[in-house]
Amino acid sequence: MSEARLVRFGPERPTAPVVVCFPHAGGGASAFRRWARALPDGLELMAVQLPGREDRAGDPFLTDFDATLAATEEPVAAAVAGRPYAFFGHSAGSLIAFALARRVRRLARSLPAALAVSSFPPPHTLQPRALDGIPDKAILDFLNGLSYAFSNGGEAQPDLIKEILPVLRADFAAVSSYRHSEEAPLECPLHVFGGTVDRFVRPAELERWRAYTDREFSLHLMRGGHFYLHQNAAGILNVLAAHLIQHPITQEA
Repeated sequence: MSEARLVRFGPERPTAPVVVCFPHAGGGASAFRRWARALPDGLELMAVQLPGREDRAGDPFLTDFDATLAATEEPVAAAVAGRPYAFFGHSAGSLIAFALARRVRRLARSLPAALAVSSFPPPHTLQPRALDGIPDKAILDFLNGLSYAFSNGGEAQPDLIKEILPVLRADFAAVSSYRHSEEAPLECPLHVFGGTVDRFVRPAELERWRAYTDREFSLHLMRGGHFYLHQNAAGILNVLAAHLIQHPITQEA
């Protein structure tokens, strides 16, 4: 099985606290490339690159959630070993970040200094849905409603979206295979982010993430839709930096 890889954006700081980002379904590590502009000297930024996309386009997809988690576990553990770290997951990446934090606890490893999830319903509310038989047009129409064409903060590229439909289907299949189990709340701060006009998840749903921590909880609604985050990188990183370093970020992405 192909393992995930970690892609670094910005300077290499091997002993610094690190923020590990998990991209949305169909997305790759490059979704966080521009975040390096908002990063202070005290942090390192990495993003998870799953097989089958971007520079890993020739690798087989992972279509099962447990296999995705297993492929991600050790590369992330190696990247954060011996230093403070935080997880940030956007959309479907939120589910991976959350499940990985749980797995870290089960393995008696150090929990993240903070877990941040974005634009995704709480795991206990997910309703598994098979995408077999759903036409491409239906998926594209759904994505257009979320402004997916702008998901990397650039210009609309509808042809590119069609090219990554196989990646989307693989990632959606993995999310649909997730099976929730009840566990004790996580013993780390949990910060939830979302767009004010997101058509995928409502603020009331995001609030329900509160049950997953017995530490600090916060909900941050930022102007924009499902991909609000690309105009708010510094604001998000500020929240995480408060747990990792002494000097929060002041510059914008």
